[in-house]
Amino acid sequence: MMKILAKVLNAAVSLVLVLILASTAFLAISARTSPDGISTVAGYKLLNVVSGSMEPAIHTGDVILVRPLTPEDEIQEGDVITFRTLEDASMLITHRVIGVVNVNGEPTAYVTKGDANDSPDITPVTREQVLGLYHYRIPLFGYLGSFVRTKLGALLLIVLPGVILIGGEIRKMIRIMQEEEAAKTAAPPAD
Repeated sequence: MMKILAKVLNAAVSLVLVLILASTAFLAISARTSPDGISTVAGYKLLNVVSGSMEPAIHTGDVILVRPLTPEDEIQEGDVITFRTLEDASMLITHRVIGVVNVNGEPTAYVTKGDANDSPDITPVTREQVLGLYHYRIPLFGYLGSFVRTKLGALLLIVLPGVILIGGEIRKMIRIMQEEEAAKTAAPPAD
């Protein structure tokens, strides 16, 4: 019974390590190959939340999934959008639309505000600045993403699982070779 339990536990640990390695590699490759440098999974952009401006709906340390804006999308009051700032196109902000500026009946800009902020953002956001619409959040996962980008995080979540997996496979090969050698020496000579 203990051998079966040990095998099941070993398989579970190996599976977790493989999943960690595979997901980390996938996200890194996704970010590197994406034109905007943002990891994309199933068509959604994955973004770390680094401020509390949208609390309580979205918390610091969350990862949010943002669906890229399509030409058919109509942005309305109440929608949460992620947009690039005019000052720095690499800076992304996720805030709620609290007003739509229309010219000749067509929306030309959006007034945004963080839920936790006292006042609206100073500059209205144009449609061209909008990266996408907020879809979902994964609580606290952003802390893990930030940790992986550190040297210690890379060591603990990439290198260490790889070494453990490789070491386990080497140990299995050595055990198999020892069992085969023991079987050869214990077998009676052939006539």
